[in-house]
Amino acid sequence: MRHERGYNRVDLTGSRFGRLTALYPTERRDRKGSIYWHCRCDCGNETDVTESGLVHGNYRSCGCLKSENQKNISKQLHMIDGTCLEILEKRKYRRDNKSGFRGVCQLKNRRYRVDIGFKGRRFYVGCYEDYDEAVRARLKAEELIHGGFVKAYYTWKKKADEDPEWGKANPLVFEVDKANGSLTVRENV
Repeated sequence: MRHERGYNRVDLTGSRFGRLTALYPTERRDRKGSIYWHCRCDCGNETDVTESGLVHGNYRSCGCLKSENQKNISKQLHMIDGTCLEILEKRKYRRDNKSGFRGVCQLKNRRYRVDIGFKGRRFYVGCYEDYDEAVRARLKAEELIHGGFVKAYYTWKKKADEDPEWGKANPLVFEVDKANGSLTVRENV
């Protein structure tokens, strides 16, 4: 890297940043004035990346690295009937939504609506006057659905590991339905 005389620009030609090799600067600038560099990735793709993005390590590939990482992560996760077991087991409570609790939202009438998701479906748990009551309802629904699924899976897996033929003949069934205003679970374990 060398500075051009009279300019505050760094010559990155030939420099490597992760999988990217800087080839030449373009005429484009970002809104902060950073120069876009035309780069070649180790996979063969070419892309334009800002100088600041390269120097600060924000860009290390053309996007192929992210794709590879996502494939590797998905190989390590256990998807059972469209549900990721690890996500349910290690779920943390998020505090970055408006109500402060996942699945609890405040309505215009100041009541709290509680929902829970499972297998790509959203289930309405109820509406509550009090925030704490809504959170308790959400936790109860999580225990019934998410906790119940994890327990059912490990019970099923133990039986399937002991008798693989039984496991093939009896795939895990864990279904959630809403009937008469309450959530019900149907399982085969």
